[in-house]
Parts: sequence; C-alpha cells; structure tokens
Amino acid sequence: MQHKKKTLYLFIIAQCSVMGFFLLILVLSLLRLNDVRKVLDDITSSSIPTLSQATEITREVQHLISLTARLTSSESQSSRRIVKTQLDETIERLDSSNLKLEQGDKYLATQLNVLTLEIEELNALVRQRIDVEKEVRVEREVLFTYLNNIFEDNKSQYVGIQSSQTLVPLILQIAQINQQFQLHELRKLEDNIEESIASLREATTLDKRSSELVSALEEGVLGKWGMIDKQANVMRIRGRSRGRGSFVEHLAEEVASNIEFRASSITKDTSFYALSANQAVSKQITLSLALSLIVMIICCAIIFYIYKRIILRLIALTNLVEKNSEEVASFEGSDEISRLAKTFALYFERVKSQETELIRLSLSDPLTNIPNRRAFEMEMEKVIAMSKRYDWPLTVVILDVDSFKLYNDNYGHPKGDECLKAVAIGLNEVITRNTDFCARYGGEEFVAILPNTDEKGAKVKAEEIRDAIESLGIEHSKSTVSPVITASLGVATVNFVNHHNWTLTSILNTADKALYDAKTGGRNRCVFSSLP
Repeated sequence: MQHKKKTLYLFIIAQCSVMGFFLLILVLSLLRLNDVRKVLDDITSSSIPTLSQATEITREVQHLISLTARLTSSESQSSRRIVKTQLDETIERLDSSNLKLEQGDKYLATQLNVLTLEIEELNALVRQRIDVEKEVRVEREVLFTYLNNIFEDNKSQYVGIQSSQTLVPLILQIAQINQQFQLHELRKLEDNIEESIASLREATTLDKRSSELVSALEEGVLGKWGMIDKQANVMRIRGRSRGRGSFVEHLAEEVASNIEFRASSITKDTSFYALSANQAVSKQITLSLALSLIVMIICCAIIFYIYKRIILRLIALTNLVEKNSEEVASFEGSDEISRLAKTFALYFERVKSQETELIRLSLSDPLTNIPNRRAFEMEMEKVIAMSKRYDWPLTVVILDVDSFKLYNDNYGHPKGDECLKAVAIGLNEVITRNTDFCARYGGEEFVAILPNTDEKGAKVKAEEIRDAIESLGIEHSKSTVSPVITASLGVATVNFVNHHNWTLTSILNTADKALYDAKTGGRNRCVFSSLP
C-alpha cells in the first residue's frame, strides 16, 4: 500500500513547503513590526480590547447562525443532539459577563433570551421531522422488502399480478414518493398511483391472493396515514422547521448587525491612530511582496509538475476509458492513478460479463429455460443463410400440445407450467445434434430447426419427437385424443438446390399449415410438407 500513496505524499510535501514559506513571511513580518510597537501600544490599550470583544461576539453570533442552519437540516437525532449541544454552549458563551460590551447589555440579554426560546421550538420541530421521516423510511423499506420477497421467489399464488405490465411502473411511482418536496407534485403523483392501481385491477386477471396484495398496497400508499399522507406531513413539518430556522437566523443576524454597528464606530476612531504606523509597515509590505513572489514561483513549479505528472496521465487514462481500450489494464505507474486504471479495467470486465448474461436472458424462455421465439428467429436467419450457401435441405418442425387449454382448465395453471417444462425437456432429449435447435414459440407451441435434414430424416425425427412427448405419460383426462399428453406436429422441409428464395415467413407458413392439417386430422400425428 505504501507505493499507492505516492501522489498523496507528493501533495503533502508541496503543501508543507508553501505553508513553510508563509510562516517565514509571518516571522519576518513580526520582526519588522517591532518598530511600530509603541504606536500600537496606544491603540491596544484602549480600542483593541473593545474591538476584540465585539469581534468575539460577532464570531459567536455567526457561529450561532451556522449551527442554526445545521440544526434545521439535521437528518438524524444524534446529529440534532450534537448541534443542539453546540448551540447551548454558544448561547452560554454569549451570555457570559466577559463577552458583554459596556453599552447595550440589557438589549443583548433580551435578544439572547428570545433566541434561546426560538431555538428550543426549532429543536422540537426538527426532532418531530426526523421521527416522522424515519417512520416513513421504515415503512417504505418494509413495503419494498415484502414486494421483493414475493416477486424474487416467483410465488405461484401471485402469478396474476407478477405477469402484469402495470406493476413495475406502479412500484417505480411508489418509490418516487419520498423524493417529492413539493405538495402539488406529491398530489400529482398520488393521482398517477391511483390510476396505476386501477389499471392493474382492470388489466390483470387477479387471483384472490393477488387482489388482497393490491388492496393492501393501495391502503398502505393511499389510505389514511399511508405513505402519501405521511410524506405530506413531512413536507409540512419541514416547511415549518425551515421557517423557524430562518426566523432564528434573522434574529441572530440582527444581533450581529447591532454589534457590528457599535464596532464600526470604534474602528473609525482606531483608524486615525493607525495611520501613524503606515510608514513603518510599508517596508514590511515590500519585503512580504518579495517573499510572496518567491512562493508564487514555487507554486507555479508545483502546478507544472502536477500537470505533467497527474493531469496529462489523467487525460491519457480518460481517452483509454472512453475508447474502452484494453490498455487500461496495463496503464503505467504505481500511484493512485494507476490504481484507478486497474479499477476501470475490472469494471469493464464486469460490464462485459453482465452484458453477456443479459443477452443470454433476453434469448431464453423464463418458464422452460430453453431459447425463446426471438432466439429462434435469429437462429433461423443464420441457418437459412447457411443452407442457401451450401444447398442444404432445411427442416422446420412446429409442435403444438394437444388440448392444452382443457388441461389448464382442468388441472390449473401451475400444472400447465409443469407440463410445458416436461415437454421442453422431452424435446431437448430428442434434438441431440449440435447443429439442431429447439425453442418455445409461444403458449403451448414449440419449434425445432433441423439443418441439413431431408424429408426422410424429417419424418424419422418428427416421429421421435411425437413419441417422446406421448411417452412422458402426463395424465390428461379431458383430452379427446389420448389419456395422456400428446402433440401435433407440422413439418416443413425446404430444398435450396433449385430455389433460393425461401424466407423465414414462407417456411413458417408452410410448417404452420402442416400443423393445422395435423390438428384437424385428429391430432397426435405428424403432417409433412416439402417445398421444392
């Protein structure tokens, strides 16, 4: 770790060098100012003590204003208590006898009493605001943790609401509640959430558990003292605390203005005596300017070094990052910049892996874990191009589970999902060549691509697929074809030797027509169609 702090040490050395020169200037100035001590003695014996007291009071008042702003913006009870303690200490210092001016003590004491009362009221408002905001945050975290547990586990009793396209926008709208700081924007968001919940009920066939979840969600967000009402309450309390804080700041500024006014009259008297020391100080100014010039030259040298050593390297690193270059991983150096380059390299590697995973998920069917329709269409384009190039025959199989709607109605959707998973597994076991491809086409339909497969091979493979589905032995008492799950297959074989104009659409239409013939011809059979 020691070599990684090289740049930090460089900055520390540079800062210490500059501070050392400034200290040198200060020491020389003190030595030169010894000649004007007699003049300053007269000033310090009368005016300076009074000005010092006024300055100290002003500083404490300014500190009080700063602490008031910090108290108003406190986000936790611990920080509020710390700031409140500091405010009490500041008020106590202002109220002590050694900080009072000769005149206006009674007026200052009255102002401090008013400030103390106002600060107590402000503290109470801030305490109330923090408690309410904490309650709102806790409820929001509980709500989203509950929703996250439901939808990450893919619980079957919420399958109706999980498939709704309205749910994600609704959750995003709920997440925006705590980000609203204007009441009219909050009410507008409330209207949008009401519309989203209504749309969720209308657009989705909800089971009982999903309906109960939507109702609970509506009550927790829109009900009396729901998330919307509590956020509005937070806004009101925040507005009151800000108003109270501004009032306290104005009171403190009035105290500071009063002190500054009295100090200014003393300053005018003091300035007259200070003119006599002007000539003696002039020589010191000349010397200070000379030393300051030296310091500036040193600072310029440090800046030039930083430009060459840090800025240019940062620019080079930025260019590599913008180009997503692999050279980032081998960026030269052993300081924080090279460490940053290695961090970027790790980030690029992570992004690439995540991108690969996203592509895989976008081409996979979430239920059966086999490729989806999009992946099938992409694969078909490549296979058609390859078949045209090498004049290969191409076979496409469309499989439809017989009477699947009756199966769903009789056994329920969860059993229907298990059935589709089993069919996908059976199809995968039959489609064994590396060049073959199978996917879920939609609903209860599956497709298979058999490159370089003629009519004879297509008939064999199609019968194997049909027999494999029937051999699963999945009970289907409502089927008019068989007591177990069966499938109808439409098979289209395309020859590119004499005709290269077959497209994805034409091939699928041919296979789909064959599937229709298989279903109308009694189901649980294969119908073949060949394109010359």
